[in-house]
Amino acid sequence: MKKYYAILFLLALAIFISGCIGILTTPGENSIAPGKGILKIYLTDAPGDYLEVNITISKIEAHIAGEGDEDWEVLKEWDVGDELEVDLKKLDDVSILLASLELEPNKYTQLRLFLKDDEEDAWLILNDSDSTQEVPLVIPSVYQTGIKLIHPFEIVEGMITKLTIDFDAEKSVVKTGDGEYKLKPVIKVTSETYSVGDLHEYPGSILGSVVDSEDGSQISGATVSVSLSDGEYIFTTSIVTEQDGSFFIDQLPVGIYTLTVSAEGYIDHAEDGIVVTEGETTNINIELKWNY
Repeated sequence: MKKYYAILFLLALAIFISGCIGILTTPGENSIAPGKGILKIYLTDAPGDYLEVNITISKIEAHIAGEGDEDWEVLKEWDVGDELEVDLKKLDDVSILLASLELEPNKYTQLRLFLKDDEEDAWLILNDSDSTQEVPLVIPSVYQTGIKLIHPFEIVEGMITKLTIDFDAEKSVVKTGDGEYKLKPVIKVTSETYSVGDLHEYPGSILGSVVDSEDGSQISGATVSVSLSDGEYIFTTSIVTEQDGSFFIDQLPVGIYTLTVSAEGYIDHAEDGIVVTEGETTNINIELKWNY
């Protein structure tokens, strides 16, 4: 009987110790798993004359140094029907986060960016005061082979590698002799490596609602955007309000944000000085006025 209890005790002790080890070694939101590094991929755009330049991103791949020409690693792939639609003109002087990944340390030679080529997935609006008609943007075979972006980068254990894809929409759109607009991508890639603390990796969140300023009714479908600019670090994201007018934006780096809200029939609202702190939820309620 004593031997039976001793076995039970040792088994319980082993489970307790393994649980403690799991607690000690499981990375938190502010840390990187042992033996891993983090890759963050951002997209931005240079200013230009078009009102809109819309593309749809379906996949991002990277080529590992020393591997064959056909060996590519998929970094991010969006589900069919849920690909990332981006208006590049909204990215003038701001950036959006395309992917955040924990990877094994490695060296890479280049990226490959895949776009969808259907008319409903790529179009632009000219800077023409007499017309706001959508114009199809023809994407050549790069939708099959991907846009190759030659820029070596490295994933370093315990560090964050930040890649910024700078898409120059103004130079990338070419008007042909027959009046078509084609995409011939002009893209620059930059990379930087940071420690966790240097890149604002401590998330907070913003919770709020959008209502009518006159009767207090809830406004659903309003677009709420927040942006943070801290020196060279830029972060922006958007969300649409729920049926009850509420919104919740999480995984925000700490900092002081500018919040903008727009809804059909209402005057756009902008508010500065929205403070986001580590592990906390900032509450804000927005009242929109009718655009008579």
